[in-house]
Amino acid sequence: MQDKQRAELKVSLIPLVIIVGLILGAGYFLLQGEIKLPKFNKGPTIRRLGGFPTVVDTDKILEKQRWVIKSEEELSQFLNLVDSSGLLELKDKVNFEKEFILAVSSGTNEETGHKIKIRKVYGDSKSKKIVVQVEETEQGDSCSKEPLKNVAVDMVSISRTDWQIKFDKIIKNEECSE
Repeated sequence: MQDKQRAELKVSLIPLVIIVGLILGAGYFLLQGEIKLPKFNKGPTIRRLGGFPTVVDTDKILEKQRWVIKSEEELSQFLNLVDSSGLLELKDKVNFEKEFILAVSSGTNEETGHKIKIRKVYGDSKSKKIVVQVEETEQGDSCSKEPLKNVAVDMVSISRTDWQIKFDKIIKNEECSE
């Protein structure tokens, strides 16, 4: 007789456990921004900046650039280097006490259709290195290109870190379908 009572007790606890689990899950999603749970990934965080990646028209001959920007002055230098007209500006606010900016640009392109993007950022916590994967996209031979000098630019912010930062480049050809 006692076995039957224990079985009934276990069966009656299952709905109670399910209800408590649903309440906790709903509470977590409702209070998601207010409760700070401990983060297990202590590595740097990345944020894409508004307005980037972009392409800027230019008359100058520029080399490719890979910068880790740590101040407003360095940001102004980079923006003036890739766009001397002053039209290129950063739309998002960056707190340089908490963040750096990773900025990349292509060299001067002779025709339209070139793009650059910071595709991935890998962190290795053991060696304390960050690898920034930069993807440069060129249009294939089947695409129509217009002669126009330009520079492709991309920027992301990364939380302040003392890790070593290295840039890797991947070139991608994009064919057009006509």
